[in-house]
Amino acid sequence: MLSVFGEAEYQARVQHTLKGMEKAEIDAMVAFANKVMPGHVRYLSGYETRHGIHDFSFFVLAPGREPALLTNARWEDQRKMTWVRDIEIVGLDQAGDAIANRLPKSARSIGVAGYNHLPTPVYRRLSGRFSSAGILDASSIVLEVRTIKSPAEIAVLRRCAEITDTGGMAFLAAAREGMSERQVLVEVESALKLNGSDEVSFTTQVGRGPRTASICPYATDELVTNPDLMQLDCGATYFGYCGDLSRVAVIGQPSARQRLLLDVTAEMYDRVVEAVRPGADAAEIATLGVRVAERHGLKDLLYVSPAHQVAFMAHGIGCSYYEPPEIDVQHHTEILENMIVVVEPILAEEGTGGVKIEDAMLVTASGVERFSKCKIRTW
Repeated sequence: MLSVFGEAEYQARVQHTLKGMEKAEIDAMVAFANKVMPGHVRYLSGYETRHGIHDFSFFVLAPGREPALLTNARWEDQRKMTWVRDIEIVGLDQAGDAIANRLPKSARSIGVAGYNHLPTPVYRRLSGRFSSAGILDASSIVLEVRTIKSPAEIAVLRRCAEITDTGGMAFLAAAREGMSERQVLVEVESALKLNGSDEVSFTTQVGRGPRTASICPYATDELVTNPDLMQLDCGATYFGYCGDLSRVAVIGQPSARQRLLLDVTAEMYDRVVEAVRPGADAAEIATLGVRVAERHGLKDLLYVSPAHQVAFMAHGIGCSYYEPPEIDVQHHTEILENMIVVVEPILAEEGTGGVKIEDAMLVTASGVERFSKCKIRTW
Protein backbone atom coordinates (compact mmCIF):
# COMPACT_ATOMS: atom_id res chain seq x y z
CA MET A 1 0.00 0.00 0.00
CA LEU A 2 2.78 2.46 0.87
CA SER A 3 4.31 1.85 -2.54
CA VAL A 4 1.09 3.27 -4.07
CA PHE A 5 0.50 6.30 -1.83
CA GLY A 6 3.53 6.82 0.41
CA GLU A 7 3.70 8.12 3.97
CA ALA A 8 3.53 11.80 2.95
CA GLU A 9 0.02 11.32 1.56
CA TYR A 10 -1.19 9.62 4.72
CA GLN A 11 0.31 12.38 6.83
CA ALA A 12 -1.59 14.93 4.73
CA ARG A 13 -4.83 13.01 5.28
CA VAL A 14 -4.18 12.99 9.03
CA GLN A 15 -3.51 16.73 9.06
CA HIS A 16 -6.76 17.45 7.20
CA THR A 17 -8.60 15.24 9.69
CA LEU A 18 -7.02 17.06 12.64
CA LYS A 19 -8.18 20.38 11.19
CA GLY A 20 -11.69 18.99 10.89
CA MET A 21 -11.54 17.80 14.50
CA GLU A 22 -10.40 21.22 15.67
CA LYS A 23 -13.24 22.92 13.81
CA ALA A 24 -15.75 20.51 15.37
CA GLU A 25 -14.14 20.89 18.83
CA ILE A 26 -13.33 17.18 19.07
CA ASP A 27 -10.36 16.33 21.30
CA ALA A 28 -9.65 12.83 19.95
CA MET A 29 -10.75 10.60 17.10
CA VAL A 30 -11.30 6.85 16.96
CA ALA A 31 -11.84 5.44 13.46
CA PHE A 32 -13.40 1.97 13.30
CA ALA A 33 -13.62 -0.49 10.42
CA ASN A 34 -14.59 -4.08 9.81
CA LYS A 35 -15.86 -6.12 6.87
CA VAL A 36 -19.30 -4.50 7.10
CA MET A 37 -18.06 -0.92 7.54
CA PRO A 38 -14.74 -0.58 5.69
CA GLY A 39 -12.85 2.50 4.68
CA HIS A 40 -12.06 4.89 7.52
CA VAL A 41 -9.09 3.04 8.96
CA ARG A 42 -7.58 2.15 5.59
CA TYR A 43 -7.89 5.74 4.40
CA LEU A 44 -5.94 7.07 7.38
CA SER A 45 -3.51 4.22 8.00
CA GLY A 46 -3.20 2.26 4.74
CA TYR A 47 -4.33 -0.91 6.54
CA GLU A 48 -7.54 -2.71 7.38
CA THR A 49 -8.04 -6.40 8.04
CA ARG A 50 -9.69 -8.06 5.03
CA HIS A 51 -11.00 -10.96 7.08
CA GLY A 52 -14.51 -11.66 8.40
CA ILE A 53 -17.06 -9.58 10.28
CA HIS A 54 -15.68 -10.64 13.67
CA ASP A 55 -12.36 -8.95 12.92
CA PHE A 56 -11.68 -5.26 13.31
CA SER A 57 -9.30 -2.35 12.93
CA PHE A 58 -9.06 0.91 14.89
CA PHE A 59 -7.08 4.07 14.14
CA VAL A 60 -6.61 6.36 17.14
CA LEU A 61 -5.79 10.03 16.56
CA ALA A 62 -5.25 12.86 19.03
CA PRO A 63 -3.38 16.17 18.56
CA GLY A 64 0.24 15.99 19.65
CA ARG A 65 0.21 12.21 20.00
CA GLU A 66 1.53 9.41 17.83
CA PRO A 67 -1.36 7.82 15.89
CA ALA A 68 -2.06 4.19 16.72
CA LEU A 69 -3.40 1.19 14.83
CA LEU A 70 -5.17 -1.61 16.71
CA THR A 71 -6.46 -4.87 15.24
CA ASN A 72 -7.01 -8.50 16.16
CA ALA A 73 -5.52 -9.68 12.83
CA ARG A 74 -2.43 -11.38 14.21
CA TRP A 75 -1.99 -13.35 10.98
CA GLU A 76 -0.77 -10.28 9.03
CA ASP A 77 2.45 -8.27 9.25
CA GLN A 78 0.96 -4.82 9.66
CA ARG A 79 4.39 -3.17 9.87
CA LYS A 80 4.84 -3.87 6.16
CA MET A 81 1.36 -2.59 5.35
CA THR A 82 1.07 0.77 7.13
CA TRP A 83 3.04 3.91 7.93
CA VAL A 84 1.76 3.82 11.53
CA ARG A 85 4.44 2.84 14.07
CA ASP A 86 2.30 2.32 17.17
CA ILE A 87 0.61 -1.01 16.35
CA GLU A 88 -1.06 -3.35 18.83
CA ILE A 89 -2.66 -6.74 18.26
CA VAL A 90 -5.54 -6.92 20.70
CA GLY A 91 -8.77 -8.82 21.31
CA LEU A 92 -12.13 -7.08 21.38
CA ASP A 93 -12.39 -7.40 25.16
CA GLN A 94 -9.14 -5.43 25.58
CA ALA A 95 -9.62 -3.00 22.71
CA GLY A 96 -11.54 -0.40 24.73
CA ASP A 97 -8.73 -0.06 27.27
CA ALA A 98 -6.05 -0.12 24.56
CA ILE A 99 -7.79 2.80 22.85
CA ALA A 100 -8.44 4.68 26.10
CA ASN A 101 -4.77 4.42 27.08
CA ARG A 102 -3.86 6.34 23.93
CA LEU A 103 -6.34 9.18 24.44
CA PRO A 104 -5.59 12.35 26.44
CA LYS A 105 -7.06 12.08 29.94
CA SER A 106 -8.38 15.61 29.53
CA ALA A 107 -10.53 14.68 26.51
CA ARG A 108 -14.06 16.02 26.80
CA SER A 109 -15.18 15.10 23.30
CA ILE A 110 -14.29 11.83 21.55
CA GLY A 111 -15.32 11.46 17.94
CA VAL A 112 -15.92 8.06 16.34
CA ALA A 113 -15.72 7.58 12.59
CA GLY A 114 -17.84 4.50 11.96
CA TYR A 115 -19.94 5.32 15.03
CA ASN A 116 -23.02 3.32 14.00
CA HIS A 117 -20.95 0.13 13.85
CA LEU A 118 -18.66 0.62 16.85
CA PRO A 119 -18.70 -2.60 18.94
CA THR A 120 -20.73 -2.17 22.13
CA PRO A 121 -17.93 -3.49 24.44
CA VAL A 122 -15.59 -0.80 23.13
CA TYR A 123 -18.21 1.94 23.50
CA ARG A 124 -18.96 0.87 27.07
CA ARG A 125 -15.30 0.82 28.04
CA LEU A 126 -14.62 4.25 26.53
CA SER A 127 -17.69 5.75 28.19
CA GLY A 128 -16.61 4.22 31.50
CA ARG A 129 -13.06 5.52 31.29
CA PHE A 130 -14.22 8.96 30.06
CA SER A 131 -17.46 9.34 31.98
CA SER A 132 -17.52 13.13 31.63
CA ALA A 133 -16.72 13.13 27.92
CA GLY A 134 -19.14 13.03 25.04
CA ILE A 135 -18.71 10.21 22.50
CA LEU A 136 -19.93 11.60 19.20
CA ASP A 137 -20.48 10.44 15.64
CA ALA A 138 -17.58 12.03 13.75
CA SER A 139 -17.89 9.99 10.56
CA SER A 140 -18.69 13.11 8.55
CA ILE A 141 -15.31 14.65 9.44
CA VAL A 142 -13.37 11.81 7.83
CA LEU A 143 -15.84 11.45 4.96
CA GLU A 144 -15.41 15.13 4.11
CA VAL A 145 -11.65 14.67 3.89
CA ARG A 146 -12.16 11.58 1.73
CA THR A 147 -14.43 13.38 -0.74
CA ILE A 148 -11.70 15.05 -2.83
CA LYS A 149 -9.34 12.48 -4.33
CA SER A 150 -5.59 12.90 -4.69
CA PRO A 151 -3.84 12.12 -8.00
CA ALA A 152 -2.69 8.78 -6.56
CA GLU A 153 -6.24 7.90 -5.47
CA ILE A 154 -7.59 8.82 -8.90
CA ALA A 155 -5.07 6.50 -10.55
CA VAL A 156 -6.05 3.63 -8.23
CA LEU A 157 -9.77 4.21 -8.75
CA ARG A 158 -9.28 4.43 -12.51
CA ARG A 159 -7.53 1.05 -12.45
CA CYS A 160 -10.23 -0.37 -10.19
CA ALA A 161 -12.85 0.75 -12.72
CA GLU A 162 -10.90 -0.95 -15.51
CA ILE A 163 -10.96 -4.21 -13.57
CA THR A 164 -14.66 -3.75 -12.82
CA ASP A 165 -15.28 -3.25 -16.53
CA THR A 166 -14.01 -6.76 -17.21
CA GLY A 167 -16.82 -8.05 -15.01
CA GLY A 168 -19.34 -6.01 -16.98
CA MET A 169 -18.04 -7.28 -20.29
CA ALA A 170 -18.04 -10.87 -19.03
CA PHE A 171 -21.68 -10.40 -18.00
CA LEU A 172 -22.71 -9.12 -21.43
CA ALA A 173 -20.92 -12.04 -23.10
CA ALA A 174 -22.37 -14.69 -20.77
CA ALA A 175 -25.97 -13.45 -20.59
CA ARG A 176 -27.51 -15.76 -23.17
CA GLU A 177 -30.28 -18.30 -23.41
CA GLY A 178 -29.65 -21.52 -21.45
CA MET A 179 -27.13 -20.05 -19.00
CA SER A 180 -28.15 -19.98 -15.35
CA GLU A 181 -27.89 -16.83 -13.29
CA ARG A 182 -25.27 -18.57 -11.18
CA GLN A 183 -23.18 -19.47 -14.22
CA VAL A 184 -23.26 -15.84 -15.35
CA LEU A 185 -22.23 -14.76 -11.84
CA VAL A 186 -19.22 -17.10 -11.95
CA GLU A 187 -18.15 -15.58 -15.27
CA VAL A 188 -18.37 -12.08 -13.79
CA GLU A 189 -16.45 -12.80 -10.60
CA SER A 190 -13.84 -14.90 -12.43
CA ALA A 191 -13.16 -11.95 -14.72
CA LEU A 192 -12.80 -9.61 -11.76
CA LYS A 193 -10.36 -11.90 -9.96
CA LEU A 194 -8.31 -12.85 -12.99
CA ASN A 195 -7.86 -9.19 -13.88
CA GLY A 196 -6.60 -8.08 -10.50
CA SER A 197 -9.49 -7.64 -8.04
CA ASP A 198 -8.63 -8.43 -4.43
CA GLU A 199 -12.20 -8.98 -3.28
CA VAL A 200 -15.57 -7.93 -4.58
CA SER A 201 -16.68 -4.49 -3.48
CA PHE A 202 -20.09 -5.83 -2.40
CA THR A 203 -22.17 -8.94 -3.03
CA THR A 204 -22.33 -9.32 -6.81
CA GLN A 205 -25.88 -9.17 -8.12
CA VAL A 206 -27.02 -11.09 -11.20
CA GLY A 207 -30.72 -11.65 -11.85
CA ARG A 208 -33.20 -12.07 -14.66
CA GLY A 209 -36.82 -11.43 -15.57
CA PRO A 210 -39.30 -9.68 -13.28
CA ARG A 211 -36.96 -10.18 -10.29
CA THR A 212 -34.83 -7.36 -11.67
CA ALA A 213 -37.52 -5.01 -10.33
CA SER A 214 -36.05 -5.59 -6.87
CA ILE A 215 -32.92 -3.77 -8.16
CA CYS A 216 -30.71 -6.09 -6.09
CA PRO A 217 -31.46 -9.59 -7.46
CA TYR A 218 -29.11 -12.31 -6.24
CA ALA A 219 -28.17 -15.20 -8.50
CA THR A 220 -30.17 -18.45 -8.45
CA ASP A 221 -30.15 -21.55 -10.64
CA GLU A 222 -32.87 -20.07 -12.88
CA LEU A 223 -32.06 -20.31 -16.57
CA VAL A 224 -31.94 -17.37 -18.94
CA THR A 225 -34.72 -17.53 -21.52
CA ASN A 226 -35.47 -15.78 -24.79
CA PRO A 227 -36.74 -13.09 -24.51
CA ASP A 228 -35.33 -12.02 -21.15
CA LEU A 229 -33.98 -9.07 -19.21
CA MET A 230 -30.89 -9.44 -17.00
CA GLN A 231 -29.34 -7.05 -14.49
CA LEU A 232 -25.76 -6.90 -13.16
CA ASP A 233 -24.28 -4.91 -10.29
CA CYS A 234 -20.63 -5.64 -9.51
CA GLY A 235 -17.46 -4.03 -8.25
CA ALA A 236 -13.78 -4.90 -7.95
CA THR A 237 -11.48 -3.80 -5.15
CA TYR A 238 -7.92 -2.64 -5.75
CA PHE A 239 -5.50 -1.51 -3.03
CA GLY A 240 -8.51 -1.02 -0.75
CA TYR A 241 -10.50 1.12 -3.20
CA CYS A 242 -13.84 0.09 -4.69
CA GLY A 243 -15.50 -0.22 -8.07
CA ASP A 244 -19.21 -0.13 -8.86
CA LEU A 245 -20.86 -0.87 -12.19
CA SER A 246 -24.34 -1.88 -13.34
CA ARG A 247 -25.50 -2.96 -16.77
CA VAL A 248 -28.61 -4.51 -18.30
CA ALA A 249 -28.50 -7.29 -20.89
CA VAL A 250 -31.46 -7.95 -23.16
CA ILE A 251 -31.84 -11.43 -24.62
CA GLY A 252 -34.03 -11.35 -27.71
CA GLN A 253 -36.44 -8.44 -28.12
CA PRO A 254 -37.60 -6.45 -25.08
CA SER A 255 -41.29 -5.73 -24.66
CA ALA A 256 -42.48 -2.21 -25.46
CA ARG A 257 -42.68 -1.44 -21.74
CA GLN A 258 -39.20 -2.80 -21.05
CA ARG A 259 -37.78 -0.77 -23.93
CA LEU A 260 -39.36 2.36 -22.48
CA LEU A 261 -37.69 1.74 -19.11
CA LEU A 262 -34.39 1.00 -20.85
CA ASP A 263 -34.46 4.10 -23.04
CA VAL A 264 -35.58 6.45 -20.29
CA THR A 265 -32.98 5.18 -17.80
CA ALA A 266 -30.27 5.72 -20.42
CA GLU A 267 -31.62 9.20 -21.10
CA MET A 268 -31.53 9.97 -17.38
CA TYR A 269 -27.94 8.73 -17.26
CA ASP A 270 -26.93 10.97 -20.16
CA ARG A 271 -28.61 14.03 -18.70
CA VAL A 272 -27.01 13.58 -15.28
CA VAL A 273 -23.55 12.99 -16.75
CA GLU A 274 -23.87 16.19 -18.82
CA ALA A 275 -24.72 18.17 -15.69
CA VAL A 276 -21.94 16.93 -13.41
CA ARG A 277 -19.21 19.57 -13.31
CA PRO A 278 -17.45 21.74 -10.73
CA GLY A 279 -19.78 24.25 -9.10
CA ALA A 280 -22.95 22.33 -9.94
CA ASP A 281 -25.50 21.74 -7.19
CA ALA A 282 -26.17 18.05 -6.46
CA ALA A 283 -29.91 18.59 -5.97
CA GLU A 284 -30.20 20.45 -9.26
CA ILE A 285 -28.37 17.63 -11.06
CA ALA A 286 -30.76 15.06 -9.58
CA THR A 287 -33.75 17.20 -10.54
CA LEU A 288 -32.68 17.04 -14.18
CA GLY A 289 -32.82 13.25 -14.02
CA VAL A 290 -36.24 13.37 -12.36
CA ARG A 291 -37.57 15.62 -15.11
CA VAL A 292 -36.64 13.04 -17.72
CA ALA A 293 -38.67 10.41 -15.87
CA GLU A 294 -41.56 12.87 -15.42
CA ARG A 295 -41.60 13.73 -19.12
CA HIS A 296 -42.14 10.06 -19.92
CA GLY A 297 -44.70 9.51 -17.16
CA LEU A 298 -42.37 7.30 -15.13
CA LYS A 299 -41.66 9.37 -12.02
CA ASP A 300 -43.46 6.81 -9.84
CA LEU A 301 -40.97 4.15 -10.99
CA LEU A 302 -37.92 5.97 -9.64
CA TYR A 303 -36.01 3.96 -7.05
CA VAL A 304 -37.03 4.33 -3.40
CA SER A 305 -35.65 2.57 -0.32
CA PRO A 306 -35.14 3.32 3.39
CA ALA A 307 -31.57 4.32 2.51
CA HIS A 308 -32.46 6.39 -0.57
CA GLN A 309 -35.29 8.81 -1.12
CA VAL A 310 -36.90 9.40 -4.50
CA ALA A 311 -34.61 11.04 -7.06
CA PHE A 312 -31.36 9.45 -5.98
CA MET A 313 -29.15 9.70 -9.07
CA ALA A 314 -25.50 9.27 -8.03
CA HIS A 315 -23.06 8.86 -5.16
CA GLY A 316 -19.35 9.09 -4.41
CA ILE A 317 -16.92 6.17 -4.16
CA GLY A 318 -13.48 5.51 -2.71
CA CYS A 319 -12.37 3.25 0.14
CA SER A 320 -16.07 2.40 0.48
CA TYR A 321 -18.34 1.70 -2.47
CA TYR A 322 -20.73 4.37 -1.19
CA GLU A 323 -19.40 7.75 -0.05
CA PRO A 324 -20.35 11.42 -0.33
CA PRO A 325 -21.38 13.28 -2.35
CA GLU A 326 -24.97 12.09 -2.43
CA ILE A 327 -26.64 13.37 -5.59
CA ASP A 328 -30.37 13.52 -4.93
CA VAL A 329 -33.00 16.25 -4.74
CA GLN A 330 -32.45 16.77 -0.98
CA HIS A 331 -28.69 17.39 -0.82
CA HIS A 332 -27.49 20.78 -2.04
CA THR A 333 -23.86 19.72 -2.14
CA GLU A 334 -21.52 21.64 -4.42
CA ILE A 335 -19.76 19.36 -6.88
CA LEU A 336 -16.00 19.92 -6.83
CA GLU A 337 -13.13 19.01 -9.12
CA ASN A 338 -11.47 15.66 -8.29
CA MET A 339 -14.57 14.18 -6.72
CA ILE A 340 -15.35 10.75 -8.12
CA VAL A 341 -19.05 10.09 -8.57
CA VAL A 342 -20.97 6.99 -9.60
CA VAL A 343 -23.93 7.97 -11.76
CA GLU A 344 -26.76 5.50 -11.07
CA PRO A 345 -30.27 6.24 -12.39
CA ILE A 346 -32.80 3.49 -11.68
CA LEU A 347 -36.32 2.68 -12.84
CA ALA A 348 -38.26 -0.37 -11.65
CA GLU A 349 -41.74 -1.73 -12.20
CA GLU A 350 -43.24 -4.86 -10.69
CA GLY A 351 -43.96 -7.43 -13.36
CA THR A 352 -41.87 -5.61 -15.96
CA GLY A 353 -38.43 -5.49 -14.40
CA GLY A 354 -35.80 -3.03 -13.29
CA VAL A 355 -33.15 -1.06 -15.13
CA LYS A 356 -30.03 0.31 -13.46
CA ILE A 357 -27.14 1.84 -15.41
CA GLU A 358 -24.13 2.77 -13.32
CA ASP A 359 -20.46 3.60 -13.50
CA ALA A 360 -17.79 5.81 -11.95
CA MET A 361 -16.37 9.03 -13.33
CA LEU A 362 -13.93 11.74 -12.29
CA VAL A 363 -15.11 15.34 -11.99
CA THR A 364 -12.69 17.38 -14.11
CA ALA A 365 -12.35 21.14 -14.62
CA SER A 366 -14.75 21.01 -17.57
CA GLY A 367 -17.05 18.09 -16.80
CA VAL A 368 -16.33 14.41 -16.23
CA GLU A 369 -13.95 11.70 -17.34
CA ARG A 370 -15.95 8.49 -17.54
CA PHE A 371 -13.79 5.57 -16.40
CA SER A 372 -15.84 2.74 -17.90
CA LYS A 373 -15.49 1.64 -21.51
CA CYS A 374 -18.37 -0.84 -21.17
CA LYS A 375 -21.22 0.29 -23.44
CA ILE A 376 -24.32 1.81 -21.85
CA ARG A 377 -27.01 0.89 -24.37
CA THR A 378 -26.80 -2.87 -24.74
CA TRP A 379 -30.17 -3.38 -26.41
